[in-house]
Amino acid sequence: MNVPSGTPLQQAIAHHQRGELDQAIPIYQQILSQHPNHADALHLLGLASLQRRQPKQAIELIKRAIARTPSEAIYHGNLGEAYRAVGQLDRAAACYQVALRLKPELADVATNFGLVLMRQGRTAQAANLFRQALQHQPDYAVAHNGLGNAYRQTGKIVEALTHFRRAVELSPQFGPAQTNLGQLLLDIGQPYEALPHCREGVRLQPDSAAAHNNLGNALRRLGELTEAKACYTEALRLAPNTPVILDNLGQSMQAERKYEEAVRWYEQALQLEPKALHIRTHLAEALSEKQDFAAAEAQLKIVLENLPDHPEAHFALARMRCEQGRIEEALAEYRSLLQRQPHNVAVNQLLGDLLLELNQPEEAVACFRRSLVHNPTFAPALAQLATHLRDKMSPDEEERLRRLIDEPQLPAPHRAAVHYGLAHLCDARGEYEQAAQLLERANALELAVRNERGQIYNPEVHANFMDGMVQLFTPQLFARTRGFGSDSERPIFIVGLPRSGTTLLEQVIASHSRVHGAGELRLVRDLFEKLGTNGDFVSEEVALEALRVIDADGVRRLADSHLEQLRAINATTDRITDKMPDNYMYLGFLALLFPRARFLYCRRDPRDIAVSCWITQFRTIPWANHPEHLASRFAQHQRIMAHWQEVLPVPVLEVNYEDMVEDLETVAQRALDFCGLSFEPACLEFHRTRRQVKTASVSQVRQPIYRRSLARWRNYEKSMQPLFTRLGFPGDAMSDSQSEESPAEVGAV
Repeated sequence: MNVPSGTPLQQAIAHHQRGELDQAIPIYQQILSQHPNHADALHLLGLASLQRRQPKQAIELIKRAIARTPSEAIYHGNLGEAYRAVGQLDRAAACYQVALRLKPELADVATNFGLVLMRQGRTAQAANLFRQALQHQPDYAVAHNGLGNAYRQTGKIVEALTHFRRAVELSPQFGPAQTNLGQLLLDIGQPYEALPHCREGVRLQPDSAAAHNNLGNALRRLGELTEAKACYTEALRLAPNTPVILDNLGQSMQAERKYEEAVRWYEQALQLEPKALHIRTHLAEALSEKQDFAAAEAQLKIVLENLPDHPEAHFALARMRCEQGRIEEALAEYRSLLQRQPHNVAVNQLLGDLLLELNQPEEAVACFRRSLVHNPTFAPALAQLATHLRDKMSPDEEERLRRLIDEPQLPAPHRAAVHYGLAHLCDARGEYEQAAQLLERANALELAVRNERGQIYNPEVHANFMDGMVQLFTPQLFARTRGFGSDSERPIFIVGLPRSGTTLLEQVIASHSRVHGAGELRLVRDLFEKLGTNGDFVSEEVALEALRVIDADGVRRLADSHLEQLRAINATTDRITDKMPDNYMYLGFLALLFPRARFLYCRRDPRDIAVSCWITQFRTIPWANHPEHLASRFAQHQRIMAHWQEVLPVPVLEVNYEDMVEDLETVAQRALDFCGLSFEPACLEFHRTRRQVKTASVSQVRQPIYRRSLARWRNYEKSMQPLFTRLGFPGDAMSDSQSEESPAEVGAV
């Protein structure tokens, strides 16, 4: 189109090119009032109408221009855009074909044609058009973005990443490319790298629900749940009743352990899109996490009947099998997933964690390192290597881990993991002052993350709960309920503060041929918190009130329900252990249900417990990241254990961690005798036993007994003395032996 300078048309085009449509349009109209068939003016006025979101008017104007000048390729290309705007994709495709036949080098037309074909599901043909566009215009960002989408849909992840990155490099202000690159990085398990692209996508496209949704996804994956939910809420405002956004809100609630709310969001999404298998899978995961395995299995069955190779469903099934103790099935699921998705860092990480729990450290380390092949700065894998290998970590991996400390955009959960990992490394080398500094920062970060997620520990609330337990469980209550419970001797409950030796003691007992070690079960707490209801969780006050008036039938039903859940875990062995440390709070409740069960209480120097808690990144313990919370929790622990000593009508065997380290054989014999089991040599070879150990102590119990854990507190006496003082150890004023304030033996045997 050759336009003489200085003419009205040239003036209109200048305004148009600057985006000044209000100035350009009147000039086009004036030209057409004098020359109704002016092809260029008709076409440009049609283009301006399209830009003003008046596609029907644009179609009529551009068709008139084509009638006058049918050989102008760009006219046909823009008519295709107008048809695309009104959803008439076949007509749009026909226009693009004519335009490219007239002028094959029109890269924008080829790209727009490709976008239409993508919407029609003709991905291979679309990819060819994007390539055609790039042959004529190699630096065309929109074509690179389109080709990236085509590659992503056909599973060619590396190629897709290449083109998305090139699009962003060529045009940093092109919002869709930023959003697409961010989403793909999320898809392959790289949320840290995805976050800045997702943020930029929202900045460039503030009215795009998809951009807000993708940013929410990145934030959710990084544990920034409050901000993530705000993004989803904005996306839902922009696009109400969108199933994918409702699904993401459900996942946010699930991450906060608000399972009932999560289930409601998923069900709302499924009402809108009943065939959405990925949403049904997320519903199954929420049901599994709230221990409703039957309902979860039913949902996964629907998914896999429709799509047997659905990767998310197999992922969910693997994690559920872990929770159910069906470990071989879980391993098979994870390995099958990695055959399909070897680049998935999350699956590699979870498989590595599971292999550690199963005493297969070499293969576990290989999994963590395989994660790093696909994401060399994946903080969870590097931190796990440091925690497990300690001073045997490779120099290259250590350097990468140390570099992450100074990475300004590393999210808080990953930054905490980096600090914990490096603290273990320094601890192994005897660099205790540096380890102490790292731990100070690690726990501050972890505390901030928990507060952000709403996992705020309130010592006063816990103290009130202990008040309620002391007031309820009296000699009078036990006298009234004598004979109510089950006669079963199958359960073995191992209790104590975390890091007090419960895992080690369970591993010793579970190495016996007649014992199944079930690990840390949530069954007791769940049973307690559902008292007086039809299965819904209630407050502790409601549960205590229900116990106050419980009758023999009620106690028997609770006991039978618990035994049935134990049978679902293992139906063959004579005994089954539950080593959930916090069950010390429920000893009175358990004594009602199972007066003939075995109860073992693990003790350890409180200073060593405090140090071990301080250096551990717990997944579920909210009170271990603040000295005052630790001190308060320990004080309430001593208080309730002293109460149980006075009132429990059942024997409790006390086992000192220090005694296990000094003389394991004697302690093992004593514990087995107490449980009614004969001694077996395998119990002293506990570290060879192949069973799942789901606890932060997994590395320790996979080794023979070692003494370096005794009096470990001395290494941190300077940095942690204020906490030790709160625990009743005021420095030089106390001896190095255990404090006389520690609870005495409970229920002497």
